[in-house]
Amino acid sequence: MAIRELKVCLLGDTGVGKSSIVCRFVQDHFDHNISPTIGASFLTKTVPCGNELHKFLIWDTAGQERVGVSFLFISHT
Repeated sequence: MAIRELKVCLLGDTGVGKSSIVCRFVQDHFDHNISPTIGASFLTKTVPCGNELHKFLIWDTAGQERVGVSFLFISHT
């Protein structure tokens, strides 16, 4: 079975729910009291799709403009 890697970088303002969305997708539960992200966190999830596996490589950034720009640069490397 082929594995396709998909890079995802979540950017957005502080407190809008980026980490909650990632938690719901990766861990299949929603935490109403999730702690704010400091810097960035990296998570992965592999999902079967037809005859392929899609491996999501997810960067969850803090809602700070300077962090977002630096991780946007890294995601292109």
